[in-house]
Amino acid sequence: MNDMNVREPIPLPPAVVPAAYEDGLLKTADLNAPIAVQVKVWAGAITGYTVRLDLDGVPVTDERVLTDGDKVGDTITLHLSETHLVNEGLHALEYRICNPLTGDEVFSPSIPLIVDRTPPGAPVLAPLFFAEGSVDGNATAILPGYSGMDTGDVVQTLCNGVPGPMHIVQPDELTVRPIEIVFQQDFLLSLGADTVAIDYVVVDRAGNESMRSLPMTISLTS
Repeated sequence: MNDMNVREPIPLPPAVVPAAYEDGLLKTADLNAPIAVQVKVWAGAITGYTVRLDLDGVPVTDERVLTDGDKVGDTITLHLSETHLVNEGLHALEYRICNPLTGDEVFSPSIPLIVDRTPPGAPVLAPLFFAEGSVDGNATAILPGYSGMDTGDVVQTLCNGVPGPMHIVQPDELTVRPIEIVFQQDFLLSLGADTVAIDYVVVDRAGNESMRSLPMTISLTS
């Protein structure tokens, strides 16, 4: 690796967290173990320089010392302990490089990490709404808004306990138009019942699953 003077501005690339969505959201299931963070060895890095992670301006890893085997462009993987991601909300992750001989240091641009552990729909999910109490043909249900509704939420319906149509919440359904879910006649008739109790659960992008909604019972006519 080539020598460099860390007193000069260094264009460091931001860290990369493969487990995070593009906006920085982490899946709840991944918060039970350390989160892998990738850092590219920067131009001009030399053996003996160190790199560490900072979260919200606080050091959260030991210093990782560059060795002769670390070449410019290589990827170094550091691990952010899950104990630093207990609190919900938006966090800022960056890394610091340092020349231990002089104490000179440079910080990378920060990236967002979002922790969301709250299931959608609390304290209750309202039942689906059907325009008519009995159904002859396909049935369209309106899903009312719920607490924490967001783009990318997955709505899974259950019909007499059997998984029914699934719907992914779209951006315009948050403000412009209601969520509509179509239940095909053939599916409803395949349940072999005169009445069908329909409820649903919501799973957000972080993987948090809601309670089951209040049910709505419809009658099938032939």
